[in-house]
Amino acid sequence: MEEHCADEGHKLTEERLALLSVLQELTVAALDLFDPNKPADSFLDRVAERLGCMVALWIQTDSQGRIQLQGASGLSTASRRLPIPGPTGAGLPYPELASPGLVRWSVPIADSAPGAGHISSTLLLYFDREPQLPRQYRGMVERLGSVLRTALVHRQLFAWTLDSERDLHQQKTLLESMSEASIEGILIASPDGRILTHNRRLVEMWGLEEEIQSASNEVLLHAIAKLVEQPAAFLARASSFFEHVDASGHDELRLKDGRVFDQYNAPVVSADGVYYGRAVYFRDITARQRTKRELQRERDFSSAVLDTARALVIVLDPEGRIVRFNRACQEVTGYTFEELRGAQFWKRLQPPEDTERVVKNFAVLATGQGHEQYESHWLTRRGERRLISWSSNVLRGETGAIEYVIGTGIDITEQRQAERERDQTFQREQQARARAEEQEGRSAFLAEASGLLAGSLAPEDSLRSVAALTVQRFADGCTVDLLDHDHSFQRITEARSEALRAMPPEKVRCAPPDLDAEHGPGRVLRLGEPEFFPEGFPSAGGLGFGSWMSVPLLARGHTLGAITLARLSGGAPHGQAEFALAQELARRAAMVVDNARLLQQAQLAIGLRDEFLSIASHELKTPVTSLQLSVQGLMRLTRTGALRTAPLETVTHSLEVIERQAKRMAKLVNTLLDVSRIHAGRLDLELEEVDLAALVRDIAARFAPELATSGTRLRVHADTPMPGVWDRSRLDQIVTNLLSNAIKYGEGRPIAIRVEGDAVTARLEVRDQGIGIPAGRHARIFRAFERAVSSRHYGGLGLGLHIVSQLVERLGGSVRVESEAGRGATFTVELPRRGPSVSPQGPEQLWGAR
Repeated sequence: MEEHCADEGHKLTEERLALLSVLQELTVAALDLFDPNKPADSFLDRVAERLGCMVALWIQTDSQGRIQLQGASGLSTASRRLPIPGPTGAGLPYPELASPGLVRWSVPIADSAPGAGHISSTLLLYFDREPQLPRQYRGMVERLGSVLRTALVHRQLFAWTLDSERDLHQQKTLLESMSEASIEGILIASPDGRILTHNRRLVEMWGLEEEIQSASNEVLLHAIAKLVEQPAAFLARASSFFEHVDASGHDELRLKDGRVFDQYNAPVVSADGVYYGRAVYFRDITARQRTKRELQRERDFSSAVLDTARALVIVLDPEGRIVRFNRACQEVTGYTFEELRGAQFWKRLQPPEDTERVVKNFAVLATGQGHEQYESHWLTRRGERRLISWSSNVLRGETGAIEYVIGTGIDITEQRQAERERDQTFQREQQARARAEEQEGRSAFLAEASGLLAGSLAPEDSLRSVAALTVQRFADGCTVDLLDHDHSFQRITEARSEALRAMPPEKVRCAPPDLDAEHGPGRVLRLGEPEFFPEGFPSAGGLGFGSWMSVPLLARGHTLGAITLARLSGGAPHGQAEFALAQELARRAAMVVDNARLLQQAQLAIGLRDEFLSIASHELKTPVTSLQLSVQGLMRLTRTGALRTAPLETVTHSLEVIERQAKRMAKLVNTLLDVSRIHAGRLDLELEEVDLAALVRDIAARFAPELATSGTRLRVHADTPMPGVWDRSRLDQIVTNLLSNAIKYGEGRPIAIRVEGDAVTARLEVRDQGIGIPAGRHARIFRAFERAVSSRHYGGLGLGLHIVSQLVERLGGSVRVESEAGRGATFTVELPRRGPSVSPQGPEQLWGAR
């Protein structure tokens, strides 16, 4: 038993010795951490080796929670570069710590070191499994943490010591360099009167090298006193500074050799209030004093010159404060210099609405840039605005920085007012002259245009000449369109300027007017209202005209045509004066066109009258001759007494001839009376229900003898009743005239008459296969006294179709013709079955038949 205890004690002794050996070895290794320049990696490698851990880390956390790696063993180079997120070491990012089953020992090393703020360090040991170490090793590691805590404190103190020595050496070197580089003589004395340091400039200034080398401040002061003009005052002042350690001040020393030194005496005191002595700085200001005196004389001279000058002179600092303000400025503004000294000039002299702009401009000017010549207003004490013309310059200091901005100005208020009045007078004269010239030009243009319009009986030729003249004078393009009686238009001319003709043909092609367009010549022709687009008409051919206008030709309440003018972009656009000129031109052109048409209508009317009189005479002469012959025969039989014995057939034949020719004359007279009533508006309608189909059949039966005489075959398609509200006699007249017209011009060929319709409209169609009507005469055959063929070949007054058209119109219907020359003609009448809706008025002009 005792032997067993002895073996266990011996074993424990060996373990303690091994533990002490490891602790001693690691403690020795930790001593290397005292040097802050040595890394902690070698120490951690020794720890990992002796304790058998895979990874050993030394991490440090600062007062903000930031973690830094101070040393490591078992980490790769790439892992060492990884940043450590989070405020603790629980989330270390190293891949080496990702193996499962790792066991971590955490050993606190240190909290805050003295004066270091809140900083903590931790030693982290990672084992691949629970370490097979005696439990005493755990305590040894904790004691190792205490050793490391001590080493860390010494490491930080050692680092601070090195930093302090380095900073002290650096400050000393810097102080010496600054002292030697200074242009001032520097002397620093201790509280007991010893010279602690001085620079070379001090020796150069005073030339007292031996006294300075003596290191006695008192010796040096007495030597200096012998060189100044007032030695007693100098010594008393120096003694006062040493007695009052907190005192400091400037003195000007005048030397006997004429030099002047500036002396500054101040105590040398540390931040914590420790007094180390006094520092004296000497600067040679002899040249500066001389310059100052010369500058003062120059300033006095300049001030005298500026005050006698009539120009305004103001001197400003870079912030815009007034430094100098001459007498002329005072007289203009009413302010004295003392009132404005130091004030920013825009706050006292600029109108409020100009302040922001002036401040911005001055900021640019104060940098040496911006405009040197400009004008601005000043506001006087009385609130009057004065216009000043300024010339500004900058004055730079020795360093090149701008010290002053100098403005020289002239009050140009009255001059500018006179210039404005002169300019206004001149402008009014120019405008009046321009208006007179424009009016003269317009009058000359109208006179020349009037001459062209009056120079030809053909209005088309006159309008072409006027369009060419218009393009020469005030337009790039001019088109003239005229309306016909049937409301179709005719493009008379398209005049173009050289610039317009030089453009590609596909761009300058002018489309014909669209009578249904919302804007343009078509609208002007349709409504008779002018249009004016000073900024251009966007759809005017795609040319981008600078201005566009179209004015109607109006005469006696009717639109005869339109004149359209355009000017290309780039030139002066048309104005109201040109618009009025175009309207006046259109008025004169309309008079010419209207007069020409009236003349043409008069000539046509005279021709129609003559032709009508000729035809009427011929038409009346035949029945009158027959009547005369028949009456003369009967009168002859009566005178001879043979009437009673004359054959009955002879008397009956004569009476039939008289009756037939009388009816013919009555028909001619009734036709003329119908035309007269129609155009006088006195044709009354007696409306009743009439069956158009039955009426057509009756009329066809009535025409049987005439059809048989001409050898014409008539086909009637009127089997379906077609009742309507019409005037029976006038409807009979319409059908009769159309059928007579077809027999007359049908050349004996078959004629077809058809009645059809629907619940609203009845339709009558009369078709022949005769001579036909040329297409150009379709619209004219319904006019009075108009014919499709010569009256020499076909008789009649030429009123049948005219009466048809007028009666159809009064019954609320319409009539049209479809025909070609030599291919017969088809006349179609459409009538509302409910009768005319309104009572039509008489037409204003004649429209004739074949």
